[in-house]
Formats: sequence, structure tokens, C-alpha cells
Amino acid sequence: MKSLLPLKKYFLHHKNKLLLGFVFILLSDVAQVTIPLFLKHGIDSLQTETSFENVWKYALLIVAAAIIAGIFRFLIRETIIVVSREIEFELRQDFWQHLQTLPYKFYQNTATGDLMAHATNDISAVRMFLGPAVMYSVDTFVKIVLIISVIFSLNYKLAIYALLPLPLLSFFVYKLSKKINVLFSKIQEKFSELTTKVHESISGVRVIKSYVRQQNEIKEFTKLSKDYLDKSMDKVKVQALFMPILFSITGVSIILVIWLGGDMVIEGIMTIGGLAAFIAYLVNLIWPMIASGWVMNIVQQSAASMKRLNQ
Repeated sequence: MKSLLPLKKYFLHHKNKLLLGFVFILLSDVAQVTIPLFLKHGIDSLQTETSFENVWKYALLIVAAAIIAGIFRFLIRETIIVVSREIEFELRQDFWQHLQTLPYKFYQNTATGDLMAHATNDISAVRMFLGPAVMYSVDTFVKIVLIISVIFSLNYKLAIYALLPLPLLSFFVYKLSKKINVLFSKIQEKFSELTTKVHESISGVRVIKSYVRQQNEIKEFTKLSKDYLDKSMDKVKVQALFMPILFSITGVSIILVIWLGGDMVIEGIMTIGGLAAFIAYLVNLIWPMIASGWVMNIVQQSAASMKRLNQ
């Protein structure tokens, strides 16, 4: 993560727009979190008053909350994602200007393909941290805090049981993320070798054709391309573990809630509406948990690319 620290100056330059985006995240999440509460009150009210007016009232409240959340979700992207594109532009400009200041000796010892990879792949990977990773990190944190606060207010004992499996998730995310960082660094190195080979072959195409070396060039390019594919597939295999682990752990939480919460409803400790809201909140927790794994992927990839750019 230390390699990402140089991005601080870019964030500070756009701090006002970013802060506005964070406010929109808070407002959107608050609107989303109220939806299961309306569901709870709607279901519970049917036990005492079964009327179309009552059903319509809570249905309209749910729709209104969803629309408000959607509007602010749009504004989030209009601020944070737009800022990430602006910072990407500034980062690429700064990178290019820095290249103009480097001595001739640097270019003698550095492959052109490496510089091309930095200017394209690496900066694009960093942009994913500047936009989606920052946006979903804040969104995930706010949503988890709000949901956990509400489910504890509904029934603190059931909330404790529901959250018991989640520390396992943090452990798996940490382990897999470290592995992804190493693999992504290797992928970027292979991409640099690939672009260097393409640049050399196109620049020296007259020599290649003069000495009839086309087939040899095809073989060398195929080997480098296969190496790049193999490294990419290694990363894909590790990333593929995220979703099954996330859904398995959150699934265990939902099973515990249905089992223990069902007993509480039978004993009169909890209402049916309360149990429905509780399950809805746990379902709403699935995306933040998935997003946390996805964000860790992006952060590790961005950190690997930013380390290359810093060098």
C-alpha cells in the first residue's frame, strides 16, 4: 500500500468534489437502509389492519426510498468516477513530462515496451483504484456500519449469531489479496516483455524480412504471449475463489438467522416483519462483502502498477 502514497497530492487537488461524492454515498446508503424497515412495518401492520391503503402506503415509501437512493447513486458516479478520470489524465501528463527530463542513458538501459506498458496498462490499473476502489471502499464501510447498527437495534442476540461467520471472510480476503498482488506484478512484467517484442519487431521489420526471419519472430511472440496467458490464468484461478467463499460464508449467516429467528418468532420474541427485515439486511450485506473482495483485488493490482510507475 505504500506505493500508493504518491497519489495523495492528486486526491487533495480534487478534495472538494471527492467530499461531495462521499456525502452522496452516505445519503444513498441511508435511503437504501430504510427500505427493509418499511418492509418490516408494512408486514407487521397487516396483522392488525388489512387494507389496500395501508399496503399502498408502505409500497410507495419503499419505491420512494429506492428512487432517492438511485438518484444519489448516479451523483456518486458523476463526482468520484469523474474525478478518477481527471486524475488519470493528470497522472499520464506528469508521467510523460517526467520522461522528457530523463537522461539519454536511461533510454539506453530501458526497453521501450516497458515505458509503453507504464503509460497504458499501469496507469489504467491505478485509475481503477482512484475511482471504483475508493468509491466502493467508502460505500462498503458506510453500508456495513448502517446495517450492523440497525440489525443490533432489531435484535442484538440474533445480530451476534448472524455476524459470527464474517471474521472468516476477512481472513480469506487478506490471504487471497496478498497472492493477487504478487501474481499481478508478474503479469505486468510479462506484458512489458510482450510490448517490447512488438516494438522491436515492427521497428526492425526491414531487417526481419531481409533475412527471412518471419517464422522465428512468430515463434518468439507466441512464446511470450503464452507466458502472458499462463500468468493471467494463475491470477484468474485465485480470483475465482472469492465468490464461492463470499457466498458460502454469507449463506451460513442467512441460515442461522432463519433457524434462530424462526424460533424467536414462534416464541413471540420477534415479529414476522422483524425477521423479514433482518433477512433483507443480511441479503444487503452480501454486496458489500463481495465489493470488499473486489476492492482488495483492485487495490493489490493498483499497488503493483503504482510501484512500477514510482520506479
